[in-house]
Amino acid sequence: MSENNLEYTLNKIAFDIVNEKILGENEISKLLGVLSNDGVYAMWVYAKSDKKVDGNEVMKKFEPLFKVVYPDLNLQILNYENFFQNIAGDLSSLLFFKELFEKVLIYARYHAKAMGE
Repeated sequence: MSENNLEYTLNKIAFDIVNEKILGENEISKLLGVLSNDGVYAMWVYAKSDKKVDGNEVMKKFEPLFKVVYPDLNLQILNYENFFQNIAGDLSSLLFFKELFEKVLIYARYHAKAMGE
């Protein structure tokens, strides 16, 4: 499988989030709810502020997705706060990332349910 394939990347991130116990089904559902109702930046802020979720660890899992969409992105200097503020300036990028994050979280929720997490 190619790591440059978007669908492969979405599936792998969802699988890793559950298998590495980064998020349980309840936390996944909460993040998905915030993302769906309030948007990408709100999901990031919620993940940072929730005591049960390590926002940086969650975003680290999403980095392969950032790399597929932006191949020239330097992950070593990636600042999530700036990243989310920058994509907010481009509506099509913002909506695209919202859709991608939703897909990952939905896949992760199904995987968590199947695993009994």
